[in-house]
Parts: sequence; C-alpha cells; structure tokens
Amino acid sequence: MRDIVVGVDGSVASERALDQALLAAQSSGRHLLVVHAWTTPVWVGGVPGLGYDVLASPTTSERIARELVDKVLAAGLSRRTSDVAVAVRADVQQGDPRQVLADASKDAGLLVVGGRGHGAVKSAVLGSATAHVLHHARCPVMIVPESGATTSPFQRVIVGVDGSPGSRTALRWGLDAARRQRCPLIALHAWLITTLPGRPPMQFVPALSEYETEAREWLEHEVTATLPAGHGVDVRTELSHSSPVWALLDKAQPDDLLVLGSRGRGGFASLLLGSVATQCSQHARGAVVVVRADQERLDP
Repeated sequence: MRDIVVGVDGSVASERALDQALLAAQSSGRHLLVVHAWTTPVWVGGVPGLGYDVLASPTTSERIARELVDKVLAAGLSRRTSDVAVAVRADVQQGDPRQVLADASKDAGLLVVGGRGHGAVKSAVLGSATAHVLHHARCPVMIVPESGATTSPFQRVIVGVDGSPGSRTALRWGLDAARRQRCPLIALHAWLITTLPGRPPMQFVPALSEYETEAREWLEHEVTATLPAGHGVDVRTELSHSSPVWALLDKAQPDDLLVLGSRGRGGFASLLLGSVATQCSQHARGAVVVVRADQERLDP
C-alpha cells in the first residue's frame, strides 16, 4: 500500500494541506509521510544594530527544521475531529523542496501540497515547489489553498470530463475518493458549439437544444463506459454551456474536491499540464487533485 505524502513548511497553506492529508490517510487506511526539506544556511534572526541576519550552522538548521515539523504535526493532530488512528511518520532532510517532494512522489499514492508556501513572491498564486510537483510528480497531486479547506470530509467530488485519457483517469480516481469520503460524484462536462468530443467538423450550427441533447447522451455514455459497474457511489452527470475553466471553478465550492486530468483533448501534446488544470489549480476555492493518465495509483 502506497503512502500519502504531504509537504509542510510552516505556512498556513501547508497546515491546510496536512489537515487534508490526515483525512485522506484516515479514509484510505494508508500511512502518512510528512516531508520537510531544509537548506543551509537558514536565516534565523536579526542582530540588533547591525542590520543583517545570522546564518545557522547545518546542525542548528536541522534542529530548527525538526522542531518546526514536530510543532506543525502536533498542531495538525490536535485539529482532528476523528478518533480513527492514522500511522504518521516524518522525513526531514536537507535539499531543494521541489526535488525532495518530486522524489517522494515516486512511491506515493498521493502527494498533498499547499497552494502557496513561504516563497518570497507574495503575489504568486502557487509556490515554486507546488508548481514544480504539478509538472514532475509521479503520482496524483492534491493542491490545498490557504482558505477553503477544513478538517471535515468533502461534501462532493467534482470531476471534469472531456473524453481525454486524462479525464477518464480522473473519473476513476474521483470515484474512489467519493466512495471513501461517502459523498456524491459529479461528472461535469462543459460544452460549447463544435466542442463535443468525436463530432466531425460541422458545416452548419445546429440548434442549441439539439446540441445539448447530443452532449448529454455523450456524457452519460462516457461515464458509464469509464466507471466499473456496481460501484455503489451516487454518480450524477451535469452539463455547463460555458468554458471548462469557468464551469469547473463556478461549480466547485470550498468544501468540494475538484479532480482533473493533467491534460485534456486540446492544446499541445508535449505539455505536461493543460491550461484547464493549470488555471483551476491556481484559482479554485477548495482542494484540487490533478491526475496523469493511467496513474491513479489506487489500491485494489
């Protein structure tokens, strides 16, 4: 059984990520690995009257890093509302957080990170480590924003469906999440004229009602063909006559989980992350999971 891995750095976003990682470990029965990477030197404070900071030694830096993880983990465990035991261990190591997290994802079932950490650019929507693992992680990645995430289970799992291999993988992953969280699964397809998957180029524009009927039939077939029979989850299909990004961001509330494939049907095949996944990861009000095609890493 693969561990759930969460990156922490003491930021509010990483605290929220830890809350969701604990919930994910609880619902899946997996172990939780808390990862923190530190670099030397660490700036530990100012010297009165001199105007510069003190550099910590490698030994001091490691001690500070371990104390930070112990403090963050203790606070996260105290926020839990469930008495279900979760096996937790910590990994504190020296190195670039981006690479440390990417390496940890190789054997992980899920990597959880905050939407923005302790980076210097305060206007950045995603921290550099988060942006890096979105492109280079080897497992599904959950991005948890500073606001919106709570210590309560998700109310709904919403999956963007467009007929691509990535969206089918996301649909299967979302089904498993909804089953474990005991909540409904919403399969959402945003459609515009001429964008229905598999439809040949049109020489004329049909009536909206006709096109919507065709889109609904396609969506029902796509969901039925992708998900296994007898899954026992309340699955609902919904259409939105709008752009995919707008439809998904509008639908997903702070207490929902939004699940997306890493790349959809459009754009450039060489891109690791599609524009829809990128924009939703940056602007969603709640947690977002991005899954690469055929990398669900689900337990049997």
